[in-house]
This record gives sequence, C-alpha cells and structure tokens, in this order.
Amino acid sequence: MVDKVRKSRAAGVTTHDVARAAAVSRVTVSRVLNDHYNVTDKVRQRVLEAAAELGYIRQQSSTSLISVDGPAPTRPVRVLRNIGFFFTSVHGHEPLTGNPFWSPVLHGVEREATAAGIAVTYRSINQLVGRAEALPDVVKAARVDGILLVGPATEATVRALLGAGRPLVLVENCVPGEKVDAVVSDSFGGARAAVAHLVELGHRDVAFIGGPFHVSAPPALHRENTIWSIEQRALGYWAALRQAGIQPDNTLYEGDNLSTAAGYRACQRLLATGRPFTAIFCANDEGAVGAMRALHEAGLTVPGDVSVVGFDDIEVAQHLIPPLTTVHVNKEAMGSVAVQRLLARALAPGAVATTVALHVELIHRETVAAPSQRSIH
Repeated sequence: MVDKVRKSRAAGVTTHDVARAAAVSRVTVSRVLNDHYNVTDKVRQRVLEAAAELGYIRQQSSTSLISVDGPAPTRPVRVLRNIGFFFTSVHGHEPLTGNPFWSPVLHGVEREATAAGIAVTYRSINQLVGRAEALPDVVKAARVDGILLVGPATEATVRALLGAGRPLVLVENCVPGEKVDAVVSDSFGGARAAVAHLVELGHRDVAFIGGPFHVSAPPALHRENTIWSIEQRALGYWAALRQAGIQPDNTLYEGDNLSTAAGYRACQRLLATGRPFTAIFCANDEGAVGAMRALHEAGLTVPGDVSVVGFDDIEVAQHLIPPLTTVHVNKEAMGSVAVQRLLARALAPGAVATTVALHVELIHRETVAAPSQRSIH
C-alpha cells in the first residue's frame, strides 16, 4: 500500500496519504502523530512506519516543528534536521570509507536523509570506548537531533547515548533489556540457512570462524561472541547442526577480529588442530577471504577439498576465484530503514521500542560442493 501512495517530497505528502498507507482514518493518524494515548501499539507502529516511509515531514521555515494537516497538536513534535552517524568498529580506528560493509550502510543513510531534507554528521567514536560518560557532551557538540549508532557498540555506550536526550536507533546491533530501536539483518536465519545447505550436500564436519569470543566457565565451556550480530550467526550455525542431528564440536569453532588477516589466522589454527573438516562457515566475507588464502597455502582446493560460505555479500565476494557463496545483506536498505525508524521515533518518543530484522538471502556461487572422499587433516 505504501508503494501505491508514495509521492515525491515536492508533491507534498498529507495525513490522508499516511492514513491510506496505514489503512486507518485521518483522525487516527493525527492521534498517533500527537502521541495520544488512545491508540494501540500495533496501530501506532503501523502509522509511524507509513509516515516515515512516505517522508511525511514538512519543516516550517521559521520553526523546528512538524506541520500537521489535521487537528492541532496537543504538544509540538520535533523535526530531525541533522542526524548523527556515530560509528564504532571492532578494528579500532578503522576509517568507515574503507570498510566494505559499513560504507554502503552510510550511503543508504545519506540517500534516505537527503530525500527527507535531513543533514548527516559522521563521527567515529572508537576513541571513546571506555569513556562512555563523555558521549552526551559529544552529542551536544555535534548539534544533532537524532543518532544512528552504527556497529558493535558496547552496552555502556548505548546507555550513555540513551541518556543524551536524542532519538536513538542501533544499526546491526541489539542490547536486550534496553528500550531502544534497532535495525538488523536476520543473522540467525541467514546462518542457519547457509549451514543447512552445507548439511544437505552431505557435510557433517563444518567449522566456524567468527569474531572475538569468550568461553564460559566449566563444565559448559560455551563460546560466546562479544559482537551481537556475530553471536546470532554463531547460534544459527549451532542450530542448523543440531537440527540435523550433528553434535557441534568446539574444536571446529574459531574466532578473531573479523578482518581478512584474522580469517587467515583462524583457518590456520583450525588446520593445526588435525581435526577433520570438509566445510567452513565464516561469519563475514572478509574472514572467508582470509580462510580461502590459508586453505590455498595448505595445498587445499575450494570447493574440491573444503567448501567455504561467507556472510554479508560484500562487493569483492563475486570477484574472487572462485566466486564466494555467501549470505546477502542489503546494506543500503539497512541504512535507509534506520533513518525511517529514527524519524518514527522522533514523531512518537513514547512508542514501544522495535527491532526490525531485514530479510537476507543465500547467494549460491562456486565455493560450495558436496564433500570429497578425502577428509581434511
């Protein structure tokens, strides 16, 4: 329905358009935009999503309030004029422009924000890790009306920014227990589908390469990734094996900092164990690239000796030799939807916190085949 009533920003979207897209009355739209209590959470969410998707924001020339063509607002609703793209990385002071995953996310943010007449301020906050109490002052200095917290931020960072008095949306991160919106990829579902595909081809010994992890105390010795999205992919890996009646083996579980060099080192450690495996599921494509190099140096072919599957579908994945089978994440859409969620949060600060999980798709290329007769030692 939203697609049918979408208009250009220049044409002027009205509450009538929002009402049609959300399948509600104009009175209901007005109640939602005024944060009226007499609306169910489900209807409120539907209206806010339609309003954000249609770009229902028209700034008045002399104020910072939304102009609503319905009953007079009971209180002002603030417009987002400048949003902060606050970036955190597992690689420390890595520039976002050189990252094959986060750069397209930023492009999606900029495209959606420009369409809504919103400026974007980029800021890396890696240097503030361990000094979360300084973040509210950073927000004030940046003069932003809303914040997209992009990447694997710590819980302390999220809590500090929640206290900064600005709408906040997490991107590819989630902090259970905190009332905060998030836009993520379906990491669990994508990983489970990827590993299930390997199992269907006959692979029983499937290794995993993820991110930084810690091991719980005995006797459990559970390996848990410190990055939420990577942990979801690890859980999908475990689930697919268990659903196939395969007992996961911690010997085949490795992790590092998600770079190409890290994937190379992790694969070398897997090979050094002497534990046979015929496939590797990597929690990101950069790790898969490094793993393929380690296999090549060990005299092993992909996929003849070892099948490899990645996650993210970064640009280089299709240009590898052989091209990498991976899970596609629509990174630009992630950025676009994040801006929409931030707009919706600004329109209704008291609405229920929502996590949006974007669909992912397994892309079949040339690094996966049925296991050969020779086990890898």
